[in-house]
Amino acid sequence: MPTSMFGSQVVVTGGQFHQQNIHNHNTVSKDPWERLLEAASPTAFHNSSDVYDPPKCHPNTRVAVLDKIMNWFRGLDSETRDALIMWLNGPAGCGKSAIARSIAELCYEEGILVASYFFSRSDPMRNHARSFIATIAYQMSIRFPDIRDHLIQAINLDPFIFTRSLDAQILALIIEPLQERIEAGFFDAMTAPRIVIIDGLDECDDRENQVKILSTISRALQQHHLPLIFLIASRPEHDIRHSFDVGHLKEITTRIALNDDYLPSNDIRVFLQDKFTEIKDTHPFKGHIPPTWPSPEVLESLVNKSSGQFIYASTVVKFISSSRHRPPQRLDIILGLCPAQHEMPFAELDALYGHILSSVEDQESVLRILALRFLPLFSCSVRDIEGILLLNTGDISLLLCDLAALISVEDQSRSECTHWQELNAFHASLGDFLLDYSRSQEFCISNPLLCAELAHLCIQYLQGK
Repeated sequence: MPTSMFGSQVVVTGGQFHQQNIHNHNTVSKDPWERLLEAASPTAFHNSSDVYDPPKCHPNTRVAVLDKIMNWFRGLDSETRDALIMWLNGPAGCGKSAIARSIAELCYEEGILVASYFFSRSDPMRNHARSFIATIAYQMSIRFPDIRDHLIQAINLDPFIFTRSLDAQILALIIEPLQERIEAGFFDAMTAPRIVIIDGLDECDDRENQVKILSTISRALQQHHLPLIFLIASRPEHDIRHSFDVGHLKEITTRIALNDDYLPSNDIRVFLQDKFTEIKDTHPFKGHIPPTWPSPEVLESLVNKSSGQFIYASTVVKFISSSRHRPPQRLDIILGLCPAQHEMPFAELDALYGHILSSVEDQESVLRILALRFLPLFSCSVRDIEGILLLNTGDISLLLCDLAALISVEDQSRSECTHWQELNAFHASLGDFLLDYSRSQEFCISNPLLCAELAHLCIQYLQGK
């Protein structure tokens, strides 16, 4: 047999030499196109059928954000026209994926989408960087069929290309196959397909790989003049935010922060009104729902509790609209007017909070900080928390850097001479989660022992003032 189908290793164990033959027949003998298909992750496509109930923007919501992104694509916004990357960022559950998927559909319909990759921490096919370049390359070959032969040639030349660095992969599978089109001036027209959408970068399983993906894209744009533009959506996690704040990436990136500037509460109100109307019109128990349900006061309460984050409103609607239960009673559970019993109305939201909290390095210190902020008994400022816990100035920002999707450290002032910092939660429901053991479990801050310890530390702090 050809020697390329075998590898050989010499291993020394216990003073003896052992030769191991490694059989690579399957890898080398496979058709190059088949190897590309195996390396790609079809569930990462924006229109994958494997994604159940994919999030998309509700009609007549997020209009300003969608318009701003599409105007960037079309070169109609003078402020963003020269940017090669747009970073769409915001807290957990604010609707980034819904926006990214809606944009992907619009671009797909217009024929300007080259590829998309939607990361998901719960899907082993798309929660890592290994399939990233292969998935983009496959979709690119569908959009530009003439590059398929170039891809096959590249894979044939190096059957192990999918194990190489991201830089090596993007060069062999994306940059070089596009060269003929680049030299022919295909991408000179503003209407040419050039858009790549990456969603949920923070859900890639390794923070180092999140940064590597950004660095690889940046180098491809800078050194090889890759004629594509990238919409990248993620939470403002520490490592990702730092990558966008320095070097070439900072120079070529424009940003959209999904904050109150885009009036999310108005969109959430529209969403809830439409969904409650739909429930009253289509639910199996619609005959038992009062026509005035829910009251305007209850609707506003839900809007306020959402804190501009769509995940709360979406979770509420999913729970209330269950076809096996009466919607008014389910809403009462949400409002705390009747016991939940065995129900878990906020299971999806709780899983999100738990996942983010589990990522912090020093959980014990972080829970103490959160307790001093969210327990009504304390409700301390940043300066007081640092004093109570004997922390150095700035330590809280460092300890909470992995919670940027949930909490911000914000500067406050009453006058030019009076300044302080406060911890603000992006989600009003975060405090409810932290205080309820049935929901937060090991992250619960209402533990009597913890409360007693913090009360003792507070007394010591006040006595020392």
